Amino acid sequence: MSQDHGSFDVLVIGAGPSGCAAGVGLARAGLRVRVIDRATFPRPKVCGDALSNRAIAIIGSLGAGEALDAAPHADVLGALALLPDGGCIPRDYGGARGMIVGRLDLDALLVRALAASGARVDQGLSADELVVEGGAVVGARIGSEVVRARAVLAADGPGSVATRALGLDRPRGRGLAISATAYFEGVTGALREGWSEHWFDPSLPYGYGWIFPAVEGVANVGVYLRRDGYDARGASLGSLFEAFLAQHPDRFSGARRVGAVRTWQLPLSDLSVRPGMPGLLTLGDAGRHVDPLTGEGIWQALRTGEIAAEVCAGAMRSGALDEAAVRRYRWRVAREVDGPATLRGRIQDGMQALVASGLYRRRELQALLRWGYGSGALEVSKSVAG
Repeated sequence: MSQDHGSFDVLVIGAGPSGCAAGVGLARAGLRVRVIDRATFPRPKVCGDALSNRAIAIIGSLGAGEALDAAPHADVLGALALLPDGGCIPRDYGGARGMIVGRLDLDALLVRALAASGARVDQGLSADELVVEGGAVVGARIGSEVVRARAVLAADGPGSVATRALGLDRPRGRGLAISATAYFEGVTGALREGWSEHWFDPSLPYGYGWIFPAVEGVANVGVYLRRDGYDARGASLGSLFEAFLAQHPDRFSGARRVGAVRTWQLPLSDLSVRPGMPGLLTLGDAGRHVDPLTGEGIWQALRTGEIAAEVCAGAMRSGALDEAAVRRYRWRVAREVDGPATLRGRIQDGMQALVASGLYRRRELQALLRWGYGSGALEVSKSVAG
């Protein structure tokens, strides 16, 4: 087995949104960065394709804003929460638009921004395991090569190579969500043009079905639910997806599915999960930061990538990515990402109780839901300071 004793300060495993955000930040800080990914870009990835305005702002800061605007996309002007009795709770984003952008285009433009930052990007390579010496991660094994670095950032999604090194169990129950999605041409009858639709129904416990604005005539449609709700439901994910379509014959009677129905798992935010160890930080889905209420994960990936780069660069200037640096990272991510997500998980519990019981029909509780929605409980977009 060959040894690469390394011309790089940081090895980033994964070139999705979190890895790209981290890599750009580290390169701009003057560090020597190598980013690897098992895929060759552009490549498709199963996703809801929704970007909040917070995600759009970060993408712009990475130098990819013009490329994002030039990519095939749909602007999202607001969101509708639709209740089983026909009630509708709107959320107008005002000037803070969201976007629908396919991951084939999004991830490719992020990788281009990463390469432009000066980071080395190696596609078609995956890390088999991390190398741990003296209680610290010092590199990774990539095929027959051991690549050493002063720090490793794991941005390789669910089932990360970091899971074993950190001694983590796989997420389950309320720590995991599952989703199914497909693309459709000819979806008709949008309730409001340019608005995303989130349909809450007892058949989708701790979740919802969605119909997003079409991009060049093709709409992303799917269902999302927390794993414990899915297990209690006792139906296959495919059947739940088909049932959602059947509930809206006016929308899909003339529609044509483009490609297969795809499923995936989403590791939800969990404050108890260890986010790293000396020499290692986890970010994005590898660190389990998906919002439990909406299933949003792209902003979380981008933001944890930014934070990881800032913490790692600061630690490198003063010495090494030690336990104190890991604690700083954990505190910042908890404050900005996982803490608010925990609260939103509690809102999700309340939403499920209301939808399942039908109590949302009461005027007082309907007003409460509208207040929660208006304050940001159910929106895809969030306010951006400045």
